[in-house]
Amino acid sequence: MDIKSYIASGVLELYVLGKLSPEEAAEVERYAREYAEIRQELDATEVALQQYAMLHAQAPPPGALSGALQRIQEADKAASRPEKPIHRLRFLAYAASALLVLAIAGLLVLLNKNQSQQSAITTLEEALDALGASCDSVQANYAQAKQEMDFLGLPGTQQIVLRGTKLAPDAIATVFYNPDLHKNLLAVVQLPTPPVDKQYQLWAIVDGKPVDMGVFDVDISAFALKEAPFFENPQAFAVTLEEKGGSPTPTLDQMYVIGNT
Repeated sequence: MDIKSYIASGVLELYVLGKLSPEEAAEVERYAREYAEIRQELDATEVALQQYAMLHAQAPPPGALSGALQRIQEADKAASRPEKPIHRLRFLAYAASALLVLAIAGLLVLLNKNQSQQSAITTLEEALDALGASCDSVQANYAQAKQEMDFLGLPGTQQIVLRGTKLAPDAIATVFYNPDLHKNLLAVVQLPTPPVDKQYQLWAIVDGKPVDMGVFDVDISAFALKEAPFFENPQAFAVTLEEKGGSPTPTLDQMYVIGNT
């Protein structure tokens, strides 16, 4: 197991904040028992939050940190749970970890400026509330990305690469097509930025005829996945540049990428 990568993934921070499912939390606890480095990192993260709650030997107002600390205590006392491996998507996990580090660093600076005790505790509570909301958003994105990665890994998912035409030889896109689930996803790797009054449109070639699969913008991140309408037994997929809003038929001399199934 790559312990350093696991620690850097941010899953320990999500565990301390109570943002993992019971199965995912059980996996963290199991790794913490097996690997001393993971146990030490988990303890350090828990202590960081507990220390704020004990500032000046006075408990925070009702509600401050109670949710996070309660979840930590419950996790430490929990019996063994069903174990289930999770997929680590580093770009999302790094975001959760960075949010926690920035919040703690900012609070340390704030608490060293001789502010009143009540003001410091109130600020801490607000910061943790904001951090919790941010982690909720990260967790939602994490779950969506995990579902997409699971879809790409299915045996029935076919990868159809759409390569650039003479209009844009370096252009490339990919359609991930799964006839068993009646689902396909489009990944735009590289396409030229279109004029403001134009949009790219995806087409499926079915029984020798083009079928509209909708317009899309190239401002979606590289390798981001966009779901498109499903059609049975396509012979190919293509992307053309059309008037904004799309066209009922493709403009063939504006075809930028195409790929056969």
